[in-house]
Amino acid sequence: MCLILDTNSAHHFASPISQDGLKVLDWVEQKGGCIIYGGQNADELFNAGTDMKRLLVTLTRAGRAKRMPDQQVKLETSIVLATGLCRSDDPHIIALARISNARVLYSHDTDLHEDFKNLNLLPSPKGTIYQNQTHARLLTHTSLCIGRPKA
Repeated sequence: MCLILDTNSAHHFASPISQDGLKVLDWVEQKGGCIIYGGQNADELFNAGTDMKRLLVTLTRAGRAKRMPDQQVKLETSIVLATGLCRSDDPHIIALARISNARVLYSHDTDLHEDFKNLNLLPSPKGTIYQNQTHARLLTHTSLCIGRPKA
């Protein structure tokens, strides 16, 4: 299973890592999870601070994170924008989910939550939102996402 990090959750991975962030990292490192990023999302995360940049580079090298092609994310973002259905200012997140099949989002943006659960923007299976460690049940293993590491 794959998870997309919204930039507003990046601070959970700054030193010291929050309990919510630790739950995600445990899932990635111990249970086969994968973080998906790319396009504008990658730019935003890399600019979120040294800790986040270091984490993404380390996880990518370890095969636990995957960068989707920026050009593909950009093209899909324009398609998402053309629908006129986005409430949030994050159509690039929806585009990233569409091209990767990632269906879990770590975010605190309520407008983006609505977009991510909108089946007209992000077809079945329905997207889910991780906000804190009480949502750990969402961090499960499935082969749906194309970025999923090989077993």
